Amino acid sequence: MDKEQYFEWYPDCKVYFDGSNYIALPKTHNPARRRKPHHKVITVVRRDDKYVLAEKPKVKLEEDIDDEESPFDDVQVTVDEVIERQQKGSETANDAAFSAFRIRTTAKDIFEELYDRYMPLKYGERRTRIFDEMRNLFKNDEAAIAFIDDNFRRRRRNVIARRQRFARKAYNQKFQYFVTFTYDDRKHDEASFRKKLIGTLSNFARRKGWLYMGVWERGNENGRVHFHGFLYVPEGAMCGRFEEVTDYNRKSGKLRTIVQNTFFVDRFGRNEFEEIGGPLYGQAMAYIMKYMEKQNAAAVYSKGLYSYFHSDICGDDVICKLKPDDETDNRLILFDDFTCVNEGEILGKVSKDTIAKLPKTV
Repeated sequence: MDKEQYFEWYPDCKVYFDGSNYIALPKTHNPARRRKPHHKVITVVRRDDKYVLAEKPKVKLEEDIDDEESPFDDVQVTVDEVIERQQKGSETANDAAFSAFRIRTTAKDIFEELYDRYMPLKYGERRTRIFDEMRNLFKNDEAAIAFIDDNFRRRRRNVIARRQRFARKAYNQKFQYFVTFTYDDRKHDEASFRKKLIGTLSNFARRKGWLYMGVWERGNENGRVHFHGFLYVPEGAMCGRFEEVTDYNRKSGKLRTIVQNTFFVDRFGRNEFEEIGGPLYGQAMAYIMKYMEKQNAAAVYSKGLYSYFHSDICGDDVICKLKPDDETDNRLILFDDFTCVNEGEILGKVSKDTIAKLPKTV
């Protein structure tokens, strides 16, 4: 593109590294105030595995159930609790009444619960199941389909945004290890493993300067939870020692040699440290991010990881637009040695030390 098409200065740009180039997002002004969406509260009951709008706001049971034990006396329950009681198939009077309990909720909350429950299903089957269970909450099929499709798009946008945030945080750092942590049943259960592992990593981040990020994954075969992530450990700050261990890989059906850290073996159980760099960095990132959609896994980050740093950008440091043919996309590709400027002060060419002096956005 013609360099004359670029402004002389782009003040207060958000800049990130995408694995190959630095990308700048020029600051824009949107006068419209973002409003928090309002979701209408509805009262529903669950019958025959489907949600139905309640005809009356309250239900009173004057017979068969003692007033002190009645589940209808100003008790708030969640959708999951109602489903759990129904799945148990209890035939007691209290549980029968509980299964017809009026639930004050929103259509969005019901969609979220069903979407997560049917996450393992393929798109078409998941959409059909949700439609079947929510159809009675709408006036007609068209209204139900419009609501469900809109929320499917919303969930998809959320996943994309989380993946982008994860990738930008990862590429802005120089992680050394791709790690996997599992737990020994003799040392932990799932709850204590989650708490103790994150607590340990947080302590090392605060005291030794470690950086970490990753996601929890639940195994498909045995449902066992483990943690996949990235680690940065400053020189001389590693705990324990590395040792090679040969074990059997069930997926490949072959023996393989892995590197474990004795500190984490003693406190948690099996672990694996793999040095990453070059193409392995992107491959490891793709492996982790697939679980953010496949299992709706939320990422875990240490403090200090940023998505963007802020800098004024000179037009001469711009190579071209990221998408020249898209007028709605104003992202700019920068030269690898662009100059960083903060509030009129020239800090120097982009580098680790220079970026450390710039404002950040988490």
